[in-house]
Amino acid sequence: MGARTAVIYARYSCNKQREASIEDQLRVCRDWCRREKVAIAAEYCDYAISGRTDDRPEFLRMIANAGESDIVLVYMMDRFSRDEYDAPIYKRELAKKGVRLVSALEAIPDSPEGIIYEKLLEGLAACESKKTAIRTRRGMEGNALKCKTNGVRIFGYRANEDDLYEIDPDQAALVREAFKRKINRETTNAIARDFAQRGVRTRAGNPCGYSMVYQMLHNRRYTGRYEWGGIVKEGGMPQIIDEVTFMQAQGVKGVKQRSKEDWGEFALAGKAICGGCGRNVQGVSGRGRHNVKYEYYKCPDGCVRPVRREELEGAVVSALRELLQDREEALRIAHMVAERSDSEDVRARRKQAAESLSAAERGLKNILNAIEQGIIAPGVKERIAQLEEQQARARYDLEAIKDEEIDPERFADFLQCGAGLDDAMLLKAFVWQVRVSDDEVLVTLNYDTENDEPARLDIQRVRGKLEWCPQRDSNPRYPP
Repeated sequence: MGARTAVIYARYSCNKQREASIEDQLRVCRDWCRREKVAIAAEYCDYAISGRTDDRPEFLRMIANAGESDIVLVYMMDRFSRDEYDAPIYKRELAKKGVRLVSALEAIPDSPEGIIYEKLLEGLAACESKKTAIRTRRGMEGNALKCKTNGVRIFGYRANEDDLYEIDPDQAALVREAFKRKINRETTNAIARDFAQRGVRTRAGNPCGYSMVYQMLHNRRYTGRYEWGGIVKEGGMPQIIDEVTFMQAQGVKGVKQRSKEDWGEFALAGKAICGGCGRNVQGVSGRGRHNVKYEYYKCPDGCVRPVRREELEGAVVSALRELLQDREEALRIAHMVAERSDSEDVRARRKQAAESLSAAERGLKNILNAIEQGIIAPGVKERIAQLEEQQARARYDLEAIKDEEIDPERFADFLQCGAGLDDAMLLKAFVWQVRVSDDEVLVTLNYDTENDEPARLDIQRVRGKLEWCPQRDSNPRYPP
């Protein structure tokens, strides 16, 4: 009978652990082999990979090579696997080829009782792994409540010594440039190609591509909104892009520029209808003398005379801006929006957070009263920590809900700020339908009067006393 042989398997879970951990495991396993007079056939090591997964290159290579030795030796059983399903599956694969799994530190007897002991160790390893995951998640949630990075890297930011986000000036300049170019209707691909040519790279070191720019243009964190694992905190990180710029970029479609053509955007497309037949008027273009290009809204049946795009859109925008310059009207609209933003879902979240806070405070008070009376139950320290965490989370949730509330005064300021709302956004937000006829243009807005009748603009006259109403189909099958 030949000498026994063994392969050694070692691993550690994450990059926060030291690589010396592998050397420590190998040292103990080699000492075991010397004591037991077992020859080492090979050594397999996985670095910074969790035992809860079997997607470990060296582990899988060891399983594939099973049969090259009599024993697979590990420092402790949890190094082999921390998953309650993987461990028995792969041990069975080893057993099929006559290979036994052995722990260098855990003396498992070679008897029927040893089977129970081994299963117990497997269960403890799986249990400890899940408890570690819970503790890690809890710790990361605590960090998130303090708006720490939790290892999440975002282009445009870097982590400071306190693990909080701070702006990276060079990358932030590229973020602002990307938003500006998108608002100017440049395509995402064109921006990405230019960035790649200028040496901009992804976190993985690859040249900038479409996905990187797309994610950049849709990442609300640039407005200062911190997000991690369902925790959201407005103003939780430095702002690179203001809210208006972010919203403008979301509604812009990139346009491929032709070398000798400048294509306009028909902002009232789908909203403007013919006063004669009720069909959508179409955006068309033509050229006059000196090859000057003109753009029109035109009825496909020719019921009404075509109207110049800039004249129609300009007249509607002017009337809307005149409406919003009235502070009383702007405040009335702002209050309507604020009332509708306080939805049933928001009220339910507010109630749930308030109840959670109240329960946590009652629990803490009861524990303190019990301690003052000399009653100290087992696990009281852990229970206090849980209640304090529940209290902090509930307070955070209430604050976050408060941050989501719309301040009518500030919203009215926004509506009255000419720079805050460009023409396209103004038309999109306020216009429901534009009925074009030869004699007049009747604009129906996205809210109703006090008598639940549509608020309208006839370009010269505005009806007041408004109440906000839901969005409706701007092109009904039959004209009213």
